[in-house]
Amino acid sequence: MQELKNNKKRAYLFVLSQLLLTLLCVVAYLTVSSTAAMSAFKGGLIAVVVNVVFLLLAFKHDAATQPDYALGAIQRGLSLKLMLAALLMAVVLQNKQTEAEPLLLTYVAVVILQCFKGFFFKH
Repeated sequence: MQELKNNKKRAYLFVLSQLLLTLLCVVAYLTVSSTAAMSAFKGGLIAVVVNVVFLLLAFKHDAATQPDYALGAIQRGLSLKLMLAALLMAVVLQNKQTEAEPLLLTYVAVVILQCFKGFFFKH
């Protein structure tokens, strides 16, 4: 049970790091325009929100005590995460004031940060 709490804490710290990267991108895009910065914020926020949704489902069950339930929760969380990301992107891109390049570049940067999650989860 303690391992689950530790992993959950690390996961939310990782999401916080994604939010910090988003804010860093926003500051960088502020040098271009406020519209670009807002678009970057929306892109990063989409990545952060879908990861929080995934984490809420993934940590619903303890894999050590309920592996089947945990696996099912992770699978549902991943499916919901992908559908929600596509839906949020479609909704945000409908706005005429949203610039696609900062939105997508920030989204991709935040998602790529997941490649470095080994710094957060050491086994």
